[in-house]
Amino acid sequence: MNKRNLLPLVAAAAFLMSCGGGNTETTQAEQPEAAAQPEEKAEVCTYTYNNEGTEILWVAYKYTERTGVNGVFDSFEVSGVNEGSTPAEVLQNASFNITTGSVNSGDATRDPKIRETFFGSMTNGDVLTGTVASISGDDQSGEVVFNLSMNGVEQPVNGTYKMEGEKLEVEAKMNVETWSAMPAIQALNKVCEDLHKGADGKSILWPDVSLFISTTLNKNCQ
Repeated sequence: MNKRNLLPLVAAAAFLMSCGGGNTETTQAEQPEAAAQPEEKAEVCTYTYNNEGTEILWVAYKYTERTGVNGVFDSFEVSGVNEGSTPAEVLQNASFNITTGSVNSGDATRDPKIRETFFGSMTNGDVLTGTVASISGDDQSGEVVFNLSMNGVEQPVNGTYKMEGEKLEVEAKMNVETWSAMPAIQALNKVCEDLHKGADGKSILWPDVSLFISTTLNKNCQ
């Protein structure tokens, strides 16, 4: 083969090597698209009421200095609770029934006097009943109003709640005069006259009471 015939072959080989031979490079436009990452679903949590984790506490006040006397009710029932994303949703239809005979101040001589003289002086004094009238707020804090029936009288009690983790605490204040129960206060103060004397020698049992309800809700997240 002469040189004239080789020139076209050399040119063709050079063309193939530059355009189609060896490793190939892919342009940016030709890169395969990355697979779309699935979106993470936000965690959704709901709460339910737990009766075993609930306490109903009260504080009464004696002496001129208003020294607190603490106690609890050991027997009560709560019904009408729901599953919800906030305490407001859990408790919005709740009602309760407290057995006053279960009052427990930690003093074996004081408790019978509270049962027999204070609650015993009331109409239907063996039980306190109530319903949640309104509750509003989020999973951290809010306001609550519940209707309390005592001494044959139903009256609203205003309170607040706060929540830390799964622990819910409700705080409220009441004055027994609102339930026409001053005679019961006076009767109890009479049988405990000496025990209610402060440094000034005056025997005083105040009509206002602080209430605290503490409960640990069950939390379920998905």
